[in-house]
Amino acid sequence: MKQLCNFGKQKLKGEDKVKESKKSPLFSIIVPIYKVESYLVQCIESILQQTFQDFELLLIDDGSPDRCPEICDSYQKADIRVNVIHKKNEGLVRARETGLLAAGGRYVGFVDGDDWVEPDWLMKVAKIIHRDCPDMISYNVYLDFVNKTKKQPAMLTPGFYDKALLERNIYPVMLYTPQYKFYNFGVYPSIWSKVIKREIILENRCKNAKITMGEDACCVYASLLDTNSLYVMEDYLYHYRQNPDSMTNAYDEHRFLKYKYLLQYLEENLRDKGYGLKEQLRYHRAFRTKHAILNESKAEGSLCARAIQLKNKMVQYGMEQAFDDLKIERMGIATSLFVYLVRKRRYRALIWMCDVFNWMQKRK
Repeated sequence: MKQLCNFGKQKLKGEDKVKESKKSPLFSIIVPIYKVESYLVQCIESILQQTFQDFELLLIDDGSPDRCPEICDSYQKADIRVNVIHKKNEGLVRARETGLLAAGGRYVGFVDGDDWVEPDWLMKVAKIIHRDCPDMISYNVYLDFVNKTKKQPAMLTPGFYDKALLERNIYPVMLYTPQYKFYNFGVYPSIWSKVIKREIILENRCKNAKITMGEDACCVYASLLDTNSLYVMEDYLYHYRQNPDSMTNAYDEHRFLKYKYLLQYLEENLRDKGYGLKEQLRYHRAFRTKHAILNESKAEGSLCARAIQLKNKMVQYGMEQAFDDLKIERMGIATSLFVYLVRKRRYRALIWMCDVFNWMQKRK
């Protein structure tokens, strides 16, 4: 049964301005900021120009060494809805946590400092809240490349999910849905494609600052398990900038270690929750292993040297068996070959295959 929801006398017409009479705004929007000087103005303007006005904007300067702090301060002086928090650089997890602890809104949304949102983002979400009062709202995103924009739809059927539907249709496939080719999330873990009740996300926030990759999954899945309702929207409301020079596209010598911290956190917080999550986490480990191997192929050195380095890391971080006992169906030829090589510990062939893949990606 849908919950009754009342968030005051706020009108949902874009031209109506909100008076400062509420105890707290409907939304707290948190923007963690670090080295995004070129994109920050577009990000902030897209939020401040929302057609729905009942929100506060928390700009979390994570010790950014460029002009980001100055840009943030100029917006705080010009707009009463803007609150800037300057802190030393501690990474994304701590920056988001800082924003959460300062947030006063009933719902929390996140926007990365190099992304932007559609002008009716909060208006459309507010209408869902006014009607159905879900604990979490999910929406679709645009992937914005340098010369093109793609739509990334959610895997979920749009509509309202109460707890019974979540337990039956969502939780059993939220980390991994087997009816698609390996690997597909049932629920995308991105936190910036969701708005969540503040008390839920605050309780389930990622608390391990060592986690610097996949931190969204730590928070989103725990929050989803703690919700009584979810609304999946059909609308595309968020623009996720695809930067070819980003850290995810460059070689990272610590990728295996970062995934170790992430997988340990997910195991500790999700494994014993039921809904087949123990099995889902096994597939998720394989998914992270695949990306760690692809990353390792980008290291400097000969094919042989990189293969030896990959083998050592696979053994050191306990990833060698990641694919051994998984039943993976509907695989394409390339994925089947990749899995075969991992299972047979053919590391030179794996590096060669990844080199070919990386070369093809650059040519697209």
